[in-house]
Amino acid sequence: MPNLEAKLYIMDLQFIFKIVLAAFTATSIMTVCSYLISYALKKLYKEPVLLNYFLISLGIGKSIQQRSILSWILHYSIGLIFVISYHLLWYYNIVPVSWFIVSLFALYTATAGVLGWVILFKISTYKPKINFTGYYIHIFLVHIIFTFVACGVYLYL
Repeated sequence: MPNLEAKLYIMDLQFIFKIVLAAFTATSIMTVCSYLISYALKKLYKEPVLLNYFLISLGIGKSIQQRSILSWILHYSIGLIFVISYHLLWYYNIVPVSWFIVSLFALYTATAGVLGWVILFKISTYKPKINFTGYYIHIFLVHIIFTFVACGVYLYL
């Protein structure tokens, strides 16, 4: 019979797996939605592309390829941070596990997503020629999708 330390280690690995898989799946689905919306509306609503321009404006990265890789890493890392925050709130019983709470997470995440992009556009020297209101509505909606996918994967894995 495994000792308590081994059981805790396995449990930690299971949590890490759930968190990473939930973040990867949700960020991927959100990104696919953004690319499809960009294509359908003929708009630049692709988060990794816009992050790439932001990195250019900050002088980060020595090449297009390096900035592109950094923008994708940043994009997926932000998704991971959100899923870790959901996990911690549930793990420490700060909030109950329920779809009502997931809905609140979705509103928080969507609002944080919009505010994050507002701040990025304010501090960036690159000003994309986009309809910002449309982009912020788009960001709000895809972050709601992100949250429901992330929590669904996390809770049912």
